[in-house]
Amino acid sequence: MEKYYVAAINAVNLLGAQRTRQLVEFFEGAEKAWNAELEQLQKSGLTANALESFVEFRHKNPDAPEKLAEFCAARKFKLCSFFDEDYPPPLKEINSPPPVFYYRGDLLTIADRIAIVGTRHSTSYGERAARTIGGELAAAGFTVVSGAAYGIDTHAHRGALKFGRTVAVLGCGVSQIPSDKKNLLAEIAAGGVYLTEFPPNIPGSNGTFPTRNRIIAGLSRGVIVVEAAEKSGALITSTYAGEFGRDVFAVPGNIFSEKSRGTNKLIRDGAILIRDAKDVLEHYNLAKKTADKSEIENLSGAEKKIFDLIPAGEYITLDEILNEIAELEPEEISRIILGLEMKKCVVDNAGGYSRA
Repeated sequence: MEKYYVAAINAVNLLGAQRTRQLVEFFEGAEKAWNAELEQLQKSGLTANALESFVEFRHKNPDAPEKLAEFCAARKFKLCSFFDEDYPPPLKEINSPPPVFYYRGDLLTIADRIAIVGTRHSTSYGERAARTIGGELAAAGFTVVSGAAYGIDTHAHRGALKFGRTVAVLGCGVSQIPSDKKNLLAEIAAGGVYLTEFPPNIPGSNGTFPTRNRIIAGLSRGVIVVEAAEKSGALITSTYAGEFGRDVFAVPGNIFSEKSRGTNKLIRDGAILIRDAKDVLEHYNLAKKTADKSEIENLSGAEKKIFDLIPAGEYITLDEILNEIAELEPEEISRIILGLEMKKCVVDNAGGYSRA
């Protein structure tokens, strides 16, 4: 029950993440903090307003921990608190880590995560970039983190789900999830996890989404901004990434598009320009350096079909490959070619692809 006491304390208005941890750590336990007498609470270091808010909330909701436990059991949500062994270590490194979060799915404590974020009002270019890069990184073993918002976030999740794991960080409580997001989140829970630090009945707002963005950055090794205007919330995530010592990547966009002004400005100001997942893998020295003969011999299916099209000593363009293999989507073909490049079976020349 200890984590449900943490969640109950975290639900108190005016406390926030830092004061919740402060209270729990002072009393060496959330249940002890919840049941502490006023005289003891006054010694905890809480401000007068925060203390008053806590005492009033506890008086009105004496069984809040038990109700939260019943809610999670009935709705099949789990809780993870800052004090649990399965709390993701990268989150503990950030300023104001969430004291507790609700989640559904498979929470991997240790994982190689990378975030992909961008505007809700995306273009077809941005959507294709998010979907393709998300799929390629998931296929390479990364867990793709995003915010389950419309536009770039959704396409990053969709791309990742085709080939691996993804994590969605919500800007609302689990009882306030919009109905048109529930199908996507159900798929994410089946192939990853979605989570939120907000109490169940807290709706999304202009205040919750920027707060949520620090968790996206905190969970991740780096943040990729695909498409963002100059005042996009995605830039808040990139700012958190810089503050937390995470890498900031950006996909270049059309210089005449308002929706790319933020990403292009990031690049101008020092973000790492990427064109595809391979650039990210090379940045982390994860791309393979040599090809094994056995890997070429073990190619099969669509991978072998594409490899057989690629000549030695000459090159074939991507358009020519797409024309030859009409049964596959362009994003799938691009992902397979990336895999062949990672295996050092083929190389990307200026005019197209040839065998290594």
